[in-house]
Amino acid sequence: MSNLSRIVEKFSDLRVLVIGEAILDRYLYGCANRFCQETPVPVVTLSHCENQPGGAANTAVNIRSLGTQVTLLSVVGNDEEGRLLQRALLDHQIDIDPMLVASDRTTLTKQRVMDEDRLLLRFDQGTTNTITASLEHEIIHYLTQHFYDYDAVIVSDYGYGILTSGVIDAIGTLRNIEPTSPQFQHSKTLSKTLVVDAKALERYKTLNVTAVKPNYEQVTQLLPQTSSERDLSRVDWIIAQTAQILAATGAQMVAVTLDQEGAIILQPQTSPHRIYANPVCPTRTIGAGDTFTATLAIALAAGASPTDAAELAAAAAALVVSKTGTSICTAEELLAHLSSVVHSA
Repeated sequence: MSNLSRIVEKFSDLRVLVIGEAILDRYLYGCANRFCQETPVPVVTLSHCENQPGGAANTAVNIRSLGTQVTLLSVVGNDEEGRLLQRALLDHQIDIDPMLVASDRTTLTKQRVMDEDRLLLRFDQGTTNTITASLEHEIIHYLTQHFYDYDAVIVSDYGYGILTSGVIDAIGTLRNIEPTSPQFQHSKTLSKTLVVDAKALERYKTLNVTAVKPNYEQVTQLLPQTSSERDLSRVDWIIAQTAQILAATGAQMVAVTLDQEGAIILQPQTSPHRIYANPVCPTRTIGAGDTFTATLAIALAAGASPTDAAELAAAAAALVVSKTGTSICTAEELLAHLSSVVHSA
């Protein structure tokens, strides 16, 4: 068995907490074979609808599909979309006991109109302003009581109001607390793996994060390009900015995902590591970043090196983008893929 396969075999021994914005991904499938008479837009005859967990909920589902026990800490509205999302999470055997239901919020929902595999339109709904002080207090209370029960914590921050400054400060305090403190007396483990996937990574710079997973656009927001640098390819620019990216994020590892160009792994005092990807239809990359983050985190928690963890994450993401919609990768699929790569080498 390869070293990567041995890491996957350890996934079932782990417990992971995901905190962030849970989203309901709704797919409206149909056929667009004519245009509207009033204006030249496609007329879609709907055939069926699918509701799937998205955002932080998709990250949690991906973790569970890989055999790891996972708890989701999030906030949904007291509405039909929230109930559909909770039902879907329970179907996937996600622990949603700490999930909060807020009567003053509507559930984040992204609805996509699809002509087979082709995305025609997406419209979003849901509350995106900052959560109330009482909700923030409940989240911090749960973190204070249970942070150390998990082998890894994943922050999935879409900027929709759940990861407040207070919540982030609480994570930072818990992350950097001394192991001799009373909080460890009844804890199962020190949560030593902290992975952040966030639109505004600068908010997590002081948390001693194990790994962050920005995409190219998020990196350019951290480090605006000069006019001369815009002529460089995305890959060359990322590699040239290694030291600055590491300093700006404060992370021990940065995995920059570049969709069809794969990913680049950055670490201090280490040469950048390039991971290649096979080009796919752009609509099939929906949720691939969540798969990458989920696999990266649990692989690191299982003891994988940063490059091995990233290779596993890329393999899982590749399996997901071979499917349609917001999809998942199972441990069995990942092991089969690794076995086929070994035998074909």
